[in-house]
Amino acid sequence: MLRHPVLAVIFTVAVYGAVPGAVRGSVVVHGPLSTVGVPFPGSAATERFGRLSQAEIAAPLAADTPLSYEHFPRILDPGETGTIRVVVEVVGDVQTVLFRRNVPTADLGRVVETWRRSGTRNIDGRVVSSFTEDYPASILSDLLVYAHGNDFPQVPLGRLEAPGKLSVEPDFVTLWLRLAPSNLPTSTVRLLTVVDGDEATAQYASHAVNLVIPGFGDERIQGGAGAFAFQRAARAFYDHFSDQYQTLTFVPRKSPLGESEQMNVNVMNDIAGTGMPLVDDRVLFDSEVLRSVQLLSAGFLAQRRAVLHQLAHHWGDMSGLADIAGVVSAGFDPETHTPLVHPGATMVGAVLDGTREIRRFSIEAGEVFRVAASVPPILFHPLQLYRMGFLGPVQIPDVTVFERQGQFDPIRVTAPVVGTEVVGPHVTIGINDIMAALGPREGPVFSEWNQAFVVVSDELVSQREMDYFNFYAKRAEAPTGTRSHDGFGSFREATGGRASMRTRIELRDPMAVLAISENLDVRDVPFGAGDWRGVILDDPLPSRLRRGSSLTLSGRIDSKILPDNYQFFVLRVSRYGDPAAASKWTQSSVTGGRFSATLRIDSLPGAYAIDAFVFVDAKTPPITTSAVTSLFVD
Repeated sequence: MLRHPVLAVIFTVAVYGAVPGAVRGSVVVHGPLSTVGVPFPGSAATERFGRLSQAEIAAPLAADTPLSYEHFPRILDPGETGTIRVVVEVVGDVQTVLFRRNVPTADLGRVVETWRRSGTRNIDGRVVSSFTEDYPASILSDLLVYAHGNDFPQVPLGRLEAPGKLSVEPDFVTLWLRLAPSNLPTSTVRLLTVVDGDEATAQYASHAVNLVIPGFGDERIQGGAGAFAFQRAARAFYDHFSDQYQTLTFVPRKSPLGESEQMNVNVMNDIAGTGMPLVDDRVLFDSEVLRSVQLLSAGFLAQRRAVLHQLAHHWGDMSGLADIAGVVSAGFDPETHTPLVHPGATMVGAVLDGTREIRRFSIEAGEVFRVAASVPPILFHPLQLYRMGFLGPVQIPDVTVFERQGQFDPIRVTAPVVGTEVVGPHVTIGINDIMAALGPREGPVFSEWNQAFVVVSDELVSQREMDYFNFYAKRAEAPTGTRSHDGFGSFREATGGRASMRTRIELRDPMAVLAISENLDVRDVPFGAGDWRGVILDDPLPSRLRRGSSLTLSGRIDSKILPDNYQFFVLRVSRYGDPAAASKWTQSSVTGGRFSATLRIDSLPGAYAIDAFVFVDAKTPPITTSAVTSLFVD
């Protein structure tokens, strides 16, 4: 029991991402990523997309369009000191931009800043304006209240508005800061040999590649939002590495902004009966195996939701369920996403986020449909598993399609409050209706999916960056132990154990250059001793506990980050999906800068965020050190 009631006034905000999409002729382009779930202060849970066509010349990016951003240091540490520099580029002769920087302790949760141009460069006759802002690393003391961890290793700095282009709030673009845990393991990295006098342009670790591809994202300026140098990068990859990967996922060091922050482009599709266009562009990429190329910006390669969403788009959803049911579609890009249906959650919903599904309940007056929380680990929808070839027609349940598709939001993916009633009539269709419209599903089935993560940059990235990318690329293939706070698991879990992912890097000539064999521990990784800003624990903290066990945080206050004389330390754990009042917490006195707080974990199984707070005294507001995810209770 707390001795001082004031200590109980504590709040936490969580941030999660979802990935929308768009159509590109005979390929499918999916992007960008924006915030859904519980948005950070001042955010809008919104999704945008850009349309491209292979049959038409893509329109160049308009003036005032945000192009890209990067920050220095490029991978931040929770205990960061010094300066954080942010560099943003905007297409056009732009003198100023507005930036809404997240400051949770401010009245509105943000402050509005005017950034003035710091320089320009010229690309194919177009002016690109750059903006450079320096911040003290102390801003992390505010930003780390947003839930983050190995399942989401980044925090939102704020949102950018460009004059004349982004005038409506949902169209602001978010800038993220990549953040590594304090116990990020070191990876073995090898440079590929080069001709005497030449500089190396490729390096690799056990599960990630880095290629120098100058101007990888600049082709968008003239070629349109999706015109990344995918073919040039793929050919450079195959110069050194094996042609065994169904997907090449490119991660730009300089994060793109705007309408194409995340995408999947189908290079090869020979699967009929799904609604997806048949295509074979492998010759353009110098590959015999490649089926898709992807782009994942910022730190979203580490997010299970983003990886699963983009991979799901290799198979659909372009099956037109709303049209088959005779229903008017709504939500985000309904041509390539699943409408509002029952039963089952979907990774590629046009209306509902994957953390939500519709369930049928019986009441005295009859039956009612309500929004429910998806059960983790969240599975691919049965129709998605059918498109992938894992379920046969007789295994597909009838699907209820609701007529009022836009009842939650007519243009966005949403996560309505659990228990919200779905109103209006509905139509039931079966697999025979779907096959009558699309034909039977015919084509290959993959029980193993090989996916390579390729960091593209203007020069080779640092050892710390390779450590970051390699660690999360290896996590992508782990069958268990990487579930996110909001319930998204591995590819194997999402398929119900029917398929696995493999991300190990293999060389083109294994006899000449050996692959790196390294045993990185990526499953149920303990929290690092320095993961809570301003607090140094005595030991790493387990990330998985049995119900009935105890959680102890003992250590010291880091006087470099928190220089005051603190009297109290408070530990709180909050289960995902529960109200704040259900959180469990305990407190400890701080003596000589040291503390020790123990909490018995007798709560329900699930995923928990761990918050740590310090107080100068019982009369002053708490100082949040960090909100870190996820602690799993079994």
